[in-house]
Amino acid sequence: MFGDYKMHENSGVNPPYSPAYPVEWECPLRTLEVVTRVDPGKVRTLLADTPFELVNDRVAFRFMLSPGNTLAVHAGEMFDLMVTVPVRYEDLFTQTHIFMYCSDPMGIAAGRELFGYTKKDTAYAFEEGADGSVAGWVRRRGVLLVDFRFTPDPDAPLVMLTDEAEQPGGEIHVRRLPDPSKLGIAYADVVYRRTPLKYSAPVRGKIDWQLHASAFDPIAALEPEVLSAHFMTSEVYGGGFAVEDRRLLKRLYP
Repeated sequence: MFGDYKMHENSGVNPPYSPAYPVEWECPLRTLEVVTRVDPGKVRTLLADTPFELVNDRVAFRFMLSPGNTLAVHAGEMFDLMVTVPVRYEDLFTQTHIFMYCSDPMGIAAGRELFGYTKKDTAYAFEEGADGSVAGWVRRRGVLLVDFRFTPDPDAPLVMLTDEAEQPGGEIHVRRLPDPSKLGIAYADVVYRRTPLKYSAPVRGKIDWQLHASAFDPIAALEPEVLSAHFMTSEVYGGGFAVEDRRLLKRLYP
């Protein structure tokens, strides 16, 4: 079920206990990124229970298809929608995902348990046209969250997540373990990871999209103003102790 990837000794079995996913994985990556401007107050509210410092007012919506992802051998591919903001924490210039959606249960479990991701389940469409266009949609439990169509345009603006020459690297989150005896957390820490990624030069374009209101997944409530849209690919993407920088930075509670 894991393809060529096997679990390390004591890394988990299925059954009888969690976790139950391989540590190593790899795939190519195809990413449509829409960079937007959002009221910083809305983002700070979402980050209020983290120690992260917001860098600017930009939020990236990343529609990411990973064909042949070794965590999703049965499906042949995995899809993620990551809603991302740049942050600073101690000496790190990095980013955190305020909303995340993933098509694969193993990706959801691994992301939430290992790295504190906000991943939720999703259904999706991600279709690339011969003209370089990308069209699709994201639904969660039958509720449409966003539909989109990207059309290449070399004259379109190119705006990245920050204006720095070197973009934020890696990902950082607060990982929490719920208390089984009461409402609240039993444990919390700060986890950082940086996976290998070598993106192609971005293909500029225009985005035609609509975010749909949802009480359970309020990404539309961000009311993002589109600044730029571009498409990128990477043949290098993966995870595991041998290839990525993984750190438990600080214990927050207790």
